[in-house]
Amino acid sequence: MGQADKPQLRDAPDNWRQAMIGARSPDAASRRAHQVPPADREFFRRLARAFVLAKQGQVIDARRELDVIQSECERQDDRSDRKKLELILVDAHVRAYEGRTFAAADIANLKWTLEAAPRDDFVAQGLALNQLCLACMHSGHLDRAQEYGESAIRAYRQGAAELGSLHLLAHLGQIKLMRGDLEGAAQEYSIIENSLSALPSPGTALLAVSRALRSEVAYETNDLAESEALLDSAIGSIEENDAWLDVRAAAYRVQIRLAFNHLGLPGALSELSHFETAAENLKMPRLLRLIRFERIRVLTLSDEIDAAIKIMRSMDIDPQRLPSRDDDDWAFRQGSTAVAISRWLVRARRAREALAFMETVEDFAIRRGQLLSLAKLRVIRAEAHWRLNQKSEATSALLSSVRLLGNQPFRRFILDEGQEVSRIVQAVLDGDHVTSPVSRQQRARFAELHHYSTVQKREARRVGPGSPAAVAAGHPSAKYLELLALGLSNKEISRTMGVTVNTVKYHLKTIFRELRVLNRTQAVMEATRLGIINQNHPDR
Repeated sequence: MGQADKPQLRDAPDNWRQAMIGARSPDAASRRAHQVPPADREFFRRLARAFVLAKQGQVIDARRELDVIQSECERQDDRSDRKKLELILVDAHVRAYEGRTFAAADIANLKWTLEAAPRDDFVAQGLALNQLCLACMHSGHLDRAQEYGESAIRAYRQGAAELGSLHLLAHLGQIKLMRGDLEGAAQEYSIIENSLSALPSPGTALLAVSRALRSEVAYETNDLAESEALLDSAIGSIEENDAWLDVRAAAYRVQIRLAFNHLGLPGALSELSHFETAAENLKMPRLLRLIRFERIRVLTLSDEIDAAIKIMRSMDIDPQRLPSRDDDDWAFRQGSTAVAISRWLVRARRAREALAFMETVEDFAIRRGQLLSLAKLRVIRAEAHWRLNQKSEATSALLSSVRLLGNQPFRRFILDEGQEVSRIVQAVLDGDHVTSPVSRQQRARFAELHHYSTVQKREARRVGPGSPAAVAAGHPSAKYLELLALGLSNKEISRTMGVTVNTVKYHLKTIFRELRVLNRTQAVMEATRLGIINQNHPDR
């Protein structure tokens, strides 16, 4: 949806709660809860403006509006419980779009609204439960997050806030994904889309949210074509409209991983630069932090170990130690930090340290119900054992990862670890170093993984960063080579491509390696010889 398609702020409702209402009219109890005294109408109109601004992705303006309202209430010494309740709820809503952390005081305020709201004010209860769900989700307490989310859906539906309840299904889908229930996540997104199609005025932005989240499900099943198609249909709306931190993070994560899979490190770095700029412009530091975890991931998987540790240090991540308390690093609580550090230690040839580190973080994941993070850690554990020539322990760890997720069709988190893990897959299939029985179903899963790994390796050779096939597919290396041929400096290339100078250096380093050359002149000559670029092109 483009800017012109967004609802205009002059059309924002007089009461922010009206934006929560979907197809049905509120029942009598909800209408009483929504009534606004004449003296407070301007207060509620401004709250509605902040609410709608956040939903339109204009979170900075939404926060500015709320700060002004809060200051005026304090200056007028207005301590009305009704206004306090409304401010807390809309503030929590805006936080979801900003990606700001919920402190203990914020959570206490949300719990207060559950007690202070009239029993028949279901929208207030729903929004409070909604934000408590998000707070628990971000803290890694997935069981509690799911309980709050299911309660929020019931409250929204009682208050006829249909769109609110459908937003909660998006949260539940993400929670189920982290808990290792891929099919359950897909079901939640299917319900969203079927329900939206039945509404007289379908929520276009929420449809894009659902498609973006479904693209992550498709990616995890290794259906990369479906993942790409879904994301292409949603990413424009995600960047402009109704998308809170978790949805943006999911969409950006999938886009970066698809680029890395298709185009290697240069393609991923281009996407990373774009999304980091977007997060900075939106003033969403937690989103920026998540994107930087993706940068660490692609650098580590590309064996750019020194570059990866520089990013970690810039984020105050020390591979030598865990955060001292659970609340030191919210990404640690979700598993992102643990997986990134474990992978880096293994690839940095510090496998014993990685195994010691994972002893603690695996226990943490078990206690929080984070089965997907736990499964990822077991795959990295398998790689660590393999590097230490502990082959039996390696096959056991990989089998444990697959068993954890049962029949769920997860594939990518194993395939993404590359050829070293594919050797362990082959060992399991051959019965080498396997100390426990492998069921027929598990053997079928490993045969499937071996097949996909073989196809992936063949495609990587066919469409490498310097190959003519890659250029035909629109690989970014072709553009960099064309700019090199024009004699542009790194700074000039960075300005042309809209990336940082460091990103340009990463691109060129990869291109030189793929073309087996030592400098820019040799790269242009070899690219011309291979037909990757044409120096006689009329544009030159």
